[in-house]
Amino acid sequence: HREVVDIHPDLALMLGTSGSTGTPKLVRLSHTNIRANATAIAGYLALTPDDRAITSLPLHYCYGLSVLEAHMAVGASIVVTDTSVVDPCFWSLVRQHGVTNIAGVPHSFELMERSSAVALDAPSLRLLTQAGGRMDPERVRDWAAAGRRHGWELFVMYGQTEATARMAYLPPSLVDSHPHAIGRPVPGGSIELRPHPGSTSADVGEIVYRGPNVMMGYAEGPADLARGAELDALHTGDLARYDADADVYEIVGRANRFVKLFGVRVDMDRVEAMLAEHGIGAACGGDDTRLVIAVAGSNPELAAHIVSEGTGIPRSSTSVVGCETLPRLANGKIDHAAVSAMAPAATASAAAAGPVTGSVTVEDVFSEVLGCERVLGTDTFVSLGGDSLSYIETSMRLEAGVGRLPEAWHLMQVGDLSLALAAARRPGMRGVRRVDTTVVMRALSMCAVVATHMRLQRFPGGAHLLLAVAGYNAARFLIPIERTRARLSGAVRTAARVAVPTSAWIGLNMAIAGGYSLGTLLLVNNYTGSSWRRDGRWQYWFLEVFVQLVLLTGIVLCVPAVRWLEWRAPWAFAMGLLAPLLVLRFGWLQWGDPYNFVYRTHTVAWFFVLGWAIAQSIRHWQRIVVTAVAVVVVPGFFDRPQREWFIIAGLAVLVWMPTVPVPSVLVRPVAALAAASMWIYLVHYQVWPPLDRAMPREVAYVLTLLTGVTVWAFATAVERRIGRTITARRSTTRRVDLDTQPRPLRSWGGGQHRPQPVPRRGSHQEPVTVGGRR
Repeated sequence: HREVVDIHPDLALMLGTSGSTGTPKLVRLSHTNIRANATAIAGYLALTPDDRAITSLPLHYCYGLSVLEAHMAVGASIVVTDTSVVDPCFWSLVRQHGVTNIAGVPHSFELMERSSAVALDAPSLRLLTQAGGRMDPERVRDWAAAGRRHGWELFVMYGQTEATARMAYLPPSLVDSHPHAIGRPVPGGSIELRPHPGSTSADVGEIVYRGPNVMMGYAEGPADLARGAELDALHTGDLARYDADADVYEIVGRANRFVKLFGVRVDMDRVEAMLAEHGIGAACGGDDTRLVIAVAGSNPELAAHIVSEGTGIPRSSTSVVGCETLPRLANGKIDHAAVSAMAPAATASAAAAGPVTGSVTVEDVFSEVLGCERVLGTDTFVSLGGDSLSYIETSMRLEAGVGRLPEAWHLMQVGDLSLALAAARRPGMRGVRRVDTTVVMRALSMCAVVATHMRLQRFPGGAHLLLAVAGYNAARFLIPIERTRARLSGAVRTAARVAVPTSAWIGLNMAIAGGYSLGTLLLVNNYTGSSWRRDGRWQYWFLEVFVQLVLLTGIVLCVPAVRWLEWRAPWAFAMGLLAPLLVLRFGWLQWGDPYNFVYRTHTVAWFFVLGWAIAQSIRHWQRIVVTAVAVVVVPGFFDRPQREWFIIAGLAVLVWMPTVPVPSVLVRPVAALAAASMWIYLVHYQVWPPLDRAMPREVAYVLTLLTGVTVWAFATAVERRIGRTITARRSTTRRVDLDTQPRPLRSWGGGQHRPQPVPRRGSHQEPVTVGGRR
């Protein structure tokens, strides 16, 4: 049986209300609603056919859709991408396509602030628009000041889905004097403040909006689709006052109990009812920055999971506090103000995530592996300083009981990652799991290196392949860092994690057995050493090259013009950098003794940059090009076909397979070998000779690998213990509550900065421009 449903001829669009709790219903919007709102927005933003926006917000969200509609109304264009505002590729698109305006909700601005998006100085940028919830007045001022420095304006706006999108806007000229205001009605609209029992002052009333963009009404069933326009005024539920001198409105409270987080209106009464359906007594409070839930006699983690699943907001924005009894007023009613005041008692980590395995959370893993004293729900692996050396252990720990991490998990916020892991958790899995290609490649390459050195089996080329992997990882974890000081410190930190233990190990061997030179100790023997390879002085050439290349990369990218070129065209920049290095690879420009040609930094740097280019190969044709380059330039470098085709095969896998299938039973051993690869390389020269003399070579081989893993585990434990000690000492001399400190907008010219995330290949789609010129 098929039901026939009549649809009113004026009905053009239905959108879900921004509230994700409460009775499910759709907003019915007419052609007139859409045209009127698009025209009004284009009017006060002064949009022209030369303007170009970008999909910084999803199109299924009324704010994001209104951006598209307003630009199409004047013949402008829009760049379509699913990259985030913290993704370097997003800002590359802004520059590449001449984007003139960017829209964001408060959370978008927080992300840009945390990542210090220097691309906001893009010459084409004309304005930023903010809606989807209240932004702190001081932050509004800071962003407006940043706009004046970089040549763009900030528009603060106010709206609801029921009004198609926008009801009011704050002119940029009033941002500094009235950063707390929502502004004036959009062209064609009007606002009335109607007295409300919830108001505490005579000059405060509920906002009632009138205009051609007010919805036709709600749709709660098929029969509602045939109904015409039923409203001429929209009761918003917001309490406001009017400033006649500036002709602006300021919201001072709610007539109804809801908060707006990430652009989503959450009905607190409905949240309480949702928890009651699961037998949990709770009371809700909070504001537009956090939902606070007091839970009596129940499991707070269970309540946090139910709320995040039921509302769709990240746990990082929800504080769940356990208590014996719910706070009440003298009349016996719930004291919601007291509930809101409980927020400081709820730690971000407890609210942000459920367990990864057992009682271990994402925050626990990040804190332990990365040595962070505090992990917030809005942090990411990369923003906390994660690099290729910590990527393996972190990913393996997070995958426990899940099987496969989400694509580009290292870019996801802790709260969102926790939800994704909870949804994907499948205990007791068997069979095959997909593992990051670089993890498998590090493990296999190191096994090949040790087998070749022990003459167990010849698989030469593993170290040079690891140079390409190092370049690939540099493109993910080092190259995207924006600020000069942070970029250089990131390079120094990564290099030091290799250089310090290597020099210490060499120094220990020099003291006990001798043989190594001062150049080996200082990791420059690949230039200061003699032509012949004796006394082990050339054994650590790979680590010398790695340290030198990482430091050089950090230094070169500190040059503003170089950095600008890399931002402008990441793949073309990498390929352009590869070209002069190939001159050195083919020996067209030589200096020094050619005997150790394949071990010196300037002659093998092309492996590193080729890996860098592979990581930047987003499009299909780019992958074809880098594959062809590998096939052309690798042969003849060693004059040993087996070695060269081993490397070519590894590079091809790196290009075309971001992950590879691995039997579940082998995942942990592979991860351990990959994580310990540096230590295996470091100690195997001293470990395998005595073992080889005492037992069969196959057994000696296995024990050599296990020794390296054991040393890695011990060194990691010591490193973390030292880190905790340093952190504890700092906390005793400088106690700062991060939640209570002001967070001004950081200067985009320098200062401290956490690394920005860089996307995994395939983590976003290619840009498309709609309308206008493209």
